[in-house]
Order: sequence, then structure tokens, then C-alpha cells
Amino acid sequence: MNHFFKQKHPYIAIIAVFLVILLLGIAQLGSTVNPTPKNLPVLLVQMDAGEKLPTGQEMNFGKLIQEKITAVPAQADTVSPLKWKTLASEQEAIDAMDREQAYAAIIIPADFSHKLASLLSPVPQASSITVYVNQGMNNTAATMANGVLSQILNGVNGQVREQLLAQVSQKGGNLTVDQTKAFASPIVVTSKNMNAVGTNSANGNAPVVLTQLAWFGAMVTTLLLFMAAGKATQTGSRSHRFGIQASQLLSGVVITAASAASILLVAGKWLGLTIPNYWEMGLFLTFVGFAFFLLQTAVVSWLGLKGVPLFVLVFFFGVPVLSLPLELLPSFSQDWLYSWLPLRFAAEGLRDLFYFRQNLNLTSPMWTLGTIGVVAMVVIFLSLLKKHDQPAAKIEAFRSM
Repeated sequence: MNHFFKQKHPYIAIIAVFLVILLLGIAQLGSTVNPTPKNLPVLLVQMDAGEKLPTGQEMNFGKLIQEKITAVPAQADTVSPLKWKTLASEQEAIDAMDREQAYAAIIIPADFSHKLASLLSPVPQASSITVYVNQGMNNTAATMANGVLSQILNGVNGQVREQLLAQVSQKGGNLTVDQTKAFASPIVVTSKNMNAVGTNSANGNAPVVLTQLAWFGAMVTTLLLFMAAGKATQTGSRSHRFGIQASQLLSGVVITAASAASILLVAGKWLGLTIPNYWEMGLFLTFVGFAFFLLQTAVVSWLGLKGVPLFVLVFFFGVPVLSLPLELLPSFSQDWLYSWLPLRFAAEGLRDLFYFRQNLNLTSPMWTLGTIGVVAMVVIFLSLLKKHDQPAAKIEAFRSM
């Protein structure tokens, strides 16, 4: 027993365990432990034409709502949960959300004040506001934005009711039964989901889940083909090694396609994940997986198996970042993780295929992944320039010892 405790390993294990837990704890919780909405992009379409009240006063409730909800916070150090952008029409707002430019939109119609003013008449009409919730952009952020908008509109409802009741009080009139019912909620808010995540979608995280599987599939492919290439290398000549690397990359294409098919089989057919279009999804997953394979192969071509921990670290640090929208991440995660993380481009492309299905948001991630793949391929073939001892020379050197 004394001999056991005289060794360094038991004491090193305590430090090693702490460091590993610290590293993984930062990776898993550093970006997600306290997510708070900051500057979530939201659209406002204010088309209210205004109305002249029975008292003779000109009133534009839509404009008043716009001024209230888009006002800058009173405290300079306060960050608003929403970042407003005003557009001219409902169709512009829909197009912007289809291009993943906003998590939600409020539409105030042209007859908004007219219908509110009708509450002071014997024939009241319900006034409405439409709220679009862009679930496909990020279900978590869209839900948060919708919650903030609901609170804002509830407050607006109460203020409008008090203002109209003050008008009634000034006239000294009484409310009819219909008016009383209408005053209970002067503004009817209609919520509509856009690019809905639907059911069996991992709560909107299906793109992230498939990205994780593609990354791990590429890791397995990279390691096995790298070891196979090492065993197949018979001489140190560059022409021979070039042929081995070419075979390695061609095999990577085939295995990556098989990996994409396996992901869709397991996730879609066996586990019930909703796959909108298997053919499109399979092609994109093959493209993504091959880009990941090239990137990882470029690393091991220069670093060998010492580069494998980098792939694991990218996974552990990347997955929590991908699960949250950019606006909920701390500044460090935005600048040092999200900005360069290769997995996010795959998730962005898959998000378009899963929920938007218009191919409006595919170009940028595909170009980025394609560029990563091309650069990685160049780096792979540049590794041929490394000095490589011929196996025969090693054997002769060993025999002469």
C-alpha cells in the first residue's frame, strides 16, 4: 500500500480530474448557464391611418404604440430584450422572416384606430393586432420574443382601455352591453407561427442534432482512414503517398454518403424525427460530412492522432453554443466560439431545409463549408511536403544497431 501511495499518479489524478471537469464545465455551462434575451430582432409594421374621435380629437393609436414599444430604455446601461426594425408592409415582414432576419413581427392594420374609436359608438368593432412568431429561426428565441411581446401588448391593452374609458367619462355616457364586452379587451391579438418547427422535431433542435451526428460520423471516418493510410504507405516517395491520400479522400466521399444515409435512417425512420425531404437532406448531409472529414483529415495529416482531442473539444464547446440563438450568448461565446465554429454553418443550412424549405438561406453556409473543404484539401496535399522516412530505411537503421 505504501508503495502505491508513493507514486505520483494518484495525486496527479486529483488535479487531472479537476482540470477535466473545469474544462468540460466551462464548455457545457459557460455559454448556457444564464441565457437572457438581448436585442432579439423584431419587426414592426405600423399602417394605422388614424381616426377622429367623437370628441373631435385626432388620434392615431398605432403611432402611439410604435413610439412606446420602440422607445430607448431610460437607463443608459439597460439592454433592451428586443431590437426593433420598422417596415412598410406585412409582406415585407414575412419576406424578412423567411430570410431569418427577425424572430417575430407585429402588424398594426390601417383601420386600427378606426375600430378602436368604434368602441365609443353603439356598434363597437374589435380592433386587432397580428403577431407573427418565426419559430424556424430559433424556437427558443422566438418563444422568448413572443413572451416579451405578449407582456407589451397586455400593457397596451390596459392603457388603451383606460384612455377610451376616460373619453366616455368626459361625455358622461353609459356603456351598452356590447361596449362593456368590447372594453374587456379592446385589442384582440392574433398569434401566427411562421416556419413552424412542428412535431417530432426535437423541439426545434433537429438541425443541431443532425450536425452533431455528422461531426461524429466524420471523426470516425477520419480516424479509420488515417490509420488505413498509414498502414498502406509502403515507401516515403511523394508519388506513392499522393496515391494513398487520393484513395483516402475518395473513400471519404463514399463513407460520408453512407454516414448521411445512416443518420437519416436512424433519426428519421427508426426514431421518428420528421424529415421534410430525404433526398435534399441526404445530399446536404453528405456535403456537410465531407467538409467535416476534409477539415479533420487536414488536422491529422499534420498533427497525427494528437489532433483528435481538438475535434472533441470543438464538439463539447460547440454544441451548447449551437443550441442557443446568438443574442442569448455571452460576449465571449459570440466572439470566440460562435464566430468561427464550423458546425454552425451546417446547422444553419439544415435549419433552412427543415423549417423554411425555400432555399433562401442555403447559399452562405454552403459557400463557407465549401471554402473550408477546399482549403482543407490543399492543406492535406501540402502535407506531402513533410519529410517522411522510408520504411526500408528505418529497417536498415534498426538492423545496423
